[in-house]
Amino acid sequence: MPKVSVILPNYNHQKYLPMRIESILNQTFADFELIILDDASKDNSDAVIRRYAESDKRITHYLKNEINSGSTFVQWEKGIRLSKGKFIWIAESDDWAASTFLEETVRELESKPNVGVVYCPSIWVDGTDTEIHVPDFESGYAEWEGDKLITTDFLTSNPIYNASSCIFRKNLLSNVDFKTIRTFKYTGDWLFWVQIISGTDVVRIAKRLNWFRRHNGNVSFKSDSQGLLFLEGIKVVDYIFKHHSLSFWNKRKTAMKWAKKLANTDIAGKDAILTRLSPEVQLYYKLFNLSVSGRNFSNHSLL
Repeated sequence: MPKVSVILPNYNHQKYLPMRIESILNQTFADFELIILDDASKDNSDAVIRRYAESDKRITHYLKNEINSGSTFVQWEKGIRLSKGKFIWIAESDDWAASTFLEETVRELESKPNVGVVYCPSIWVDGTDTEIHVPDFESGYAEWEGDKLITTDFLTSNPIYNASSCIFRKNLLSNVDFKTIRTFKYTGDWLFWVQIISGTDVVRIAKRLNWFRRHNGNVSFKSDSQGLLFLEGIKVVDYIFKHHSLSFWNKRKTAMKWAKKLANTDIAGKDAILTRLSPEVQLYYKLFNLSVSGRNFSNHSLL
């Protein structure tokens, strides 16, 4: 029985698959199985995957859909059902990891029974493997109570924004409602982590062992550019409001932060997005814009 089940969901990432698969197979921690799921890719992904699957017995499953499922979260659920490991790593097909990723994260899980989720900081790269960003907001070692993290950081963003950076205990999946998560097109992972970390502790190790790719074809890029961070992110906030205890003022501050976030973003179609958000967020958005306009007018009058 492998200790870790690595789930690799792929769609049209032929270009990145060799680097991704080899970064898994070359891990210094060797007690794992690799499950590869292809969601009816239209490129040559199948040939690339078969070349590896036929030569390495640690690839225990390779399933190729004939029809695209329409959701990466359907693929996550399928891989999890096939998994046999105590720990799960969802390794997205366009990212890659340092060879010590599993060694470092598994050590943390095995040494701390209270910890259910471990992730690492990431290095952001573009489609040509060029480094474009090293987020300073996720530097250094940290440990949190999951429920406290949900009612703070997870109210306005998804701190575990890249599944490839994280491993977790499989037994936590009993908390996950995949039926609801499948209704999300892009930000279902946000709700997934909220449900996973409730009742357990979360650790971020200090070492940057994950390369997170940002390019026009990946899910997180589309989520930001199409405004789905707001349309689907608010649904996650509603879920947190319903399932976790928050003060009246904490809820108000959350609505104000979302209004300010929308006002400061560069995405197109803000007005259309705003009409689909709560009346409270709409009100704060208008007040925030009036405040900004007032300051601009005041500054102009002093010239």
